[in-house]
Formats: sequence, structure tokens, C-alpha cells
Amino acid sequence: MKNKTTYIITLILAFSVGNVYSQNIKITKQPHNIDAFLTLRNVIATTPEGGAAIFLQALKIYVKNPKLGKKCLVISVHKSLLKEGKTYKGFKLASSDMDLIKRNIENNKLIPNSYILGSAPKNNYKVELPYEYEFSSNILGKTKDGTKVFVKCSGSDTKRYLILKKNNRGLWKVTTWTSVLANIQEPPDDDDL
Repeated sequence: MKNKTTYIITLILAFSVGNVYSQNIKITKQPHNIDAFLTLRNVIATTPEGGAAIFLQALKIYVKNPKLGKKCLVISVHKSLLKEGKTYKGFKLASSDMDLIKRNIENNKLIPNSYILGSAPKNNYKVELPYEYEFSSNILGKTKDGTKVFVKCSGSDTKRYLILKKNNRGLWKVTTWTSVLANIQEPPDDDDL
């Protein structure tokens, strides 16, 4: 049975200064199954920023539900980077890519939250729906490998980047994501003894 859940997604072109563009993407409900994730992906991954938001949502899902998160990651990554496997529709992430994600997320489960506006080290990266991401790019962001977008990170002094390519169905999928897996600033120690 198809999931009939409605997702409200807000795309806001925040500013355009010179050659730099900013776009916020707001997700009002986090998908809890693969059909809902596909529905969300089909709505927002029509831009590079939307494809980046889908990948960041897949990382967030992975924290709570690794089995579903792996499927979501396969769906959000460009097919050229996938290998034969049993994760989703006969594909999986390359072992080295999945190991990197697993290791970094297990070392700090707060990394995905650090990309959601409102999170901060001082509030232990706590987030609430709707989840809003702030992306920026510029006309020089096009490379031979795809389009580079930057995402604001509350756990870092600098924005982090992802590179995406559009597939044959017009959906943007991530090809490079290691920057968003980098560690973030630790929350302050809460000694309530």
C-alpha cells in the first residue's frame, strides 16, 4: 500500500549576491519508511540543494534506523558509485563508503543534526521538526565532477560541501560527501552532579 503522507517542503531563495546563491529547504516530516523517503526525494531532489538535503536526511535516518538508512543512502547516491548488493533493488554502497559513514556516524551521532538550522553545540545539537537546511552555491560551483553546494554546519566555523550530478530522470544525486562526515564541535560538558 502506498504511503499517502503529505510532505510540505518549502524552498526559499534567500538571497542572490553577486555570484553566490542561498537556498533553504524545509522538511516538515521525516520519512519512516522507504516509500515515504522516495516520495520526499521525488519532490525535492529536482535541484542540487534538494539532492543534498535528501542525502543529509538519509544520514539522519541512519542514526535511528541503520537498515532503513542504508536503503535511503543508496537512493540518494549517484548510481555510478553503487555496487551490486542486497541493500536496495540489487545495489549497495561500496564497502569503503559505507564503512566511512558507519565509522563517522558511530563516533558522533550528532553530525546529521549539525546541518539542521537551530542546532548548536550549546543545545547538544537538539533539533525539532520542521528540519531546515541552508545551502549556498555559486556559478563557479559547476565542476567536471558535478555541481558543488555548501551546507551550513552549526558544529563548524565553515560550511561543508557536497558534489551532485543529475541522473537521467532529472533527480540530483550525491557523488562526493566526505566533507559532511567530518567531526563537529563537542557540546559543552554537562556536569549535573
